[in-house]
Amino acid sequence: MLTIANQYYTLSVDPDHGAKISSLKFRPKDLELLVTSPQISRSLMKDKWPMDFTLADSYGFDEMFPTIDIDDCTVLPWGPVRFPDHGDVWSLPWVCSQSDDMIYSEVIGTSFPYKLQRTITCKNSGIRLDYVLTNLCATSVSVIWAAHMLFVLCEGTHIELPDELSSFINAYDGGIFGDYGKLIRKQDSLFGRHEKFDMHSGLCGKWYTAQKLRQGWVKVVHPKEKVSTIISFSPQEVPYLGVWINEGGWNDQHALGIEPAKAAMDSPSKARQFGMEHILKGYSTETWSLSISSSCIA
Repeated sequence: MLTIANQYYTLSVDPDHGAKISSLKFRPKDLELLVTSPQISRSLMKDKWPMDFTLADSYGFDEMFPTIDIDDCTVLPWGPVRFPDHGDVWSLPWVCSQSDDMIYSEVIGTSFPYKLQRTITCKNSGIRLDYVLTNLCATSVSVIWAAHMLFVLCEGTHIELPDELSSFINAYDGGIFGDYGKLIRKQDSLFGRHEKFDMHSGLCGKWYTAQKLRQGWVKVVHPKEKVSTIISFSPQEVPYLGVWINEGGWNDQHALGIEPAKAAMDSPSKARQFGMEHILKGYSTETWSLSISSSCIA
């Protein structure tokens, strides 16, 4: 485990497990912001590939690439390839290095030839994550990258969003929001459930912004602990936001998934169907960044 810290944060990365950010603690309140590891042994999973994204892995902050849901890629010249559950990189070991305020990580993909690099810097009152993604083959591939941050969901937790958000699209069939692909507008009775949560519902659900964002930010507010956390990103680089709401409906877990994403609807083929696709061009390199900043509230 690699750990960096300053007066505001302590952040830990697990190189052997997808370079997962396994802990992000806001030190002024001694508050763990992320869902932490369940007490389940992962040893039984190590001889199985591809691995399933089970409860044993559903914690912390993972990188999702090149998909979230299992999907088939048919454009590669060596034949169809199945993108595994929650992608390649969350379950692969990454090569990591560390300095006083920085952790650098990189991984080579398995679904097709690519390299994903991430640099986490812990400076002043915030965390910055800088990404570099390189397609090492000539074929252009439809992909999803998403940050999979599982924040603690407790009584009173809610999110704040840009005023531009007037509709969202349901990405989880049969949960809080009903049928997959359902468009929910501001005037609909369900609209408020995208940002206000019910700890006792026993439900889960997921939504994406229905259009590309013009402002790239979301705020997670924990009023009981009097802490708010802003996740910000460039909408030109990362145009969609997904939010996973687990009010005990999946594996009895209470979690709030904040997922800035390059494409929507949880798989490249579904993103294509809804006109929300992202194409990684052959032999291309893309860069983007995220920032996380927490503060005490009155």
